[in-house]
Amino acid sequence: MTNINCKDKIKTDIIGWFDEVAEDSAAVQRRMLRRILELNHGVEYLKKWIGDIKIEEIDENLLESIYASLVPLASHADIEPFTKRIADGDTTPLLTQQPITNLSLSSGTTEGRQKFVPFTHHSSQTTLQIFKLAAVYRSRYHSA
Repeated sequence: MTNINCKDKIKTDIIGWFDEVAEDSAAVQRRMLRRILELNHGVEYLKKWIGDIKIEEIDENLLESIYASLVPLASHADIEPFTKRIADGDTTPLLTQQPITNLSLSSGTTEGRQKFVPFTHHSSQTTLQIFKLAAVYRSRYHSA
């Protein structure tokens, strides 16, 4: 198999996976919410809203409703006290159970000042995957 054929197969696999996941995006999002909450149960940021709810015992649809009713939409200002603590060396699970491996600075275009954006190893890898997926989709439409 030539290098070009390998690249085409990878593109097809990524696009196929994305199309499959997009078929029932609501169910995928409910499963992802459960996974995120299970993995990060007990972190300081979530504790003030969901306390010690037994996430694993709750139906996904009900969990989505409970989460939406208890946890408000957050802005950067809401997590800024936590990112400052992380920047100052606090290693307790504030935002996630995974360690924050990187604090990146935003461009500063939203409010005219740069802000810390926390990354874990997983979120860094996920961000990279999103860029790869976007590149594959762009090449799909621009190479035709």
